[in-house]
Amino acid sequence: MANRSLLTTPEHEVGGYRAFTPPEDLAFVVEAAWTHHAVTSDVRHRVVPDPAISLCYSGVDELKLCLIGPVGRARMFEPQVGHRMSAIRIKIEWCRALLGIDPYEHEDAVRAYADTLPRLARILEDRLARTSRSDEALGILLEFARERTATLSNARTPWVVRAGMEMLRAQPTEVRLRTISAKLGVSDRHLRRTIGAETGISPRRFARMQRFHALLRDADSAPRPAWSMLAAKHRYADQAHLIHEVQELAGVTPARLVEERRAESRAPVFELRD
Repeated sequence: MANRSLLTTPEHEVGGYRAFTPPEDLAFVVEAAWTHHAVTSDVRHRVVPDPAISLCYSGVDELKLCLIGPVGRARMFEPQVGHRMSAIRIKIEWCRALLGIDPYEHEDAVRAYADTLPRLARILEDRLARTSRSDEALGILLEFARERTATLSNARTPWVVRAGMEMLRAQPTEVRLRTISAKLGVSDRHLRRTIGAETGISPRRFARMQRFHALLRDADSAPRPAWSMLAAKHRYADQAHLIHEVQELAGVTPARLVEERRAESRAPVFELRD
């Protein structure tokens, strides 16, 4: 079972959403563990583009195990009061090996995991049905990932994809595709085609989304985001470029996006039974 200290210090928190750094032994396949509790009278959360798949246990009274596919287009999420979610976000290049799915067959979709891999889903759902707390559910999901990684010795995720994606995560605004391909000893074309075939997303769009999420984390943590400084930090051409990118990805201006996210944290809180 995962260390319960995982839940003590969220890496990122907005309203009822909390994201936690995964255990070290799972960091190569899991981007984050996260929970969401709709503990307010009027939850409206803007889901923004995210190139990953989450294995999620969610519901109000009857919780279900589902797959939340890569988010290609921003949308609003308005759960009932009392709705809760416990999930692990899987790095997209590991979805085939770890979850047995083609990630972009599930783009912008939420589907029951049992409809995809009934045998695995049944075992995991039986374990989750015995939980009553979000941290317990997270521990079971992480342990499932740990058990699955033990079978990855023969996984066919190309090493070029694994290495290239990690380089893009580490420096999405600084590392160019030709630099990555040169370091890996392959052509730009081979790298683009291999990453696209395995993940369903181009390296350029993946890096663009990574930069967007890094910007959003910084904006969430700043009392008053200084957009010109954030534009420079995250290597946008200028503030106008930053605004255009956020509007294109999130559907609203940066100021409106931050305002919406802070409104979630200010909403009146009701008692949550967890």
